[in-house]
Amino acid sequence: MTFPQSQSVENHSLASRKRASRSRTVVRTLIAAAALIAAAPAAFAQVVLVPTPGPVYERVPPPRPGHMWHQGYWAWAHGRYVWVPGGWVVQGPVVYGAYPAQAQPAAEPPPPPPRVERLSADALFPFDRGDVNDIRPAGRSDLAQIAARLRASPFGHVEVRGYTDRLGSSSYNLELSKRRAEAVKAVLVQQGVPADKIRAEGLGSQDPVTQCGNMDNNSLVRCLQPDRRVEIVTYVRG
Repeated sequence: MTFPQSQSVENHSLASRKRASRSRTVVRTLIAAAALIAAAPAAFAQVVLVPTPGPVYERVPPPRPGHMWHQGYWAWAHGRYVWVPGGWVVQGPVVYGAYPAQAQPAAEPPPPPPRVERLSADALFPFDRGDVNDIRPAGRSDLAQIAARLRASPFGHVEVRGYTDRLGSSSYNLELSKRRAEAVKAVLVQQGVPADKIRAEGLGSQDPVTQCGNMDNNSLVRCLQPDRRVEIVTYVRG
């Protein structure tokens, strides 16, 4: 008479174990999905072309004896485009009646703005890593495309600038930014860009592009993400 009751208890226990097993499977799946989502941003390197500012109208002043007017131009400094205003440049003396005559030199046109591409350091490198062998595959792919563009068009020189966020010591950030800039340069050279046309520089936490106020640590790390970057600045003229 006790057999059916025992069987019922056993079936109930088996069903409970199955439900527990399914619950553990669901939990493991959710954990794996969360880990995948957290890692997803690093799977694709990010390259942002910084927009070039529009032309600036500059009124040319009346001629000035012994001087030549040089027009203003856009330059890249401190992580942003800055306008360098035009100004007078002293001319050398012109000797008339001599042979051959010393012609009046023509004013050079202003240099075109450099092309600036920003790469996310978080997407290029794992945390706290900065050597050439540490660069993620997606980052190498993006650098290969940039190198192909450089090989296909004339350019003067390239500056590779590494940056970190403000967290950590200044000396540590400076060293890490230098390693990352040199690593990006090494990949460009591997891709056929002449080494003598590339200058790599680490600037640590200088020139931030974010404005992050008081917040908890995790939010601050996310807010400062754009500051962790590598800039590739291409100049048309040497």
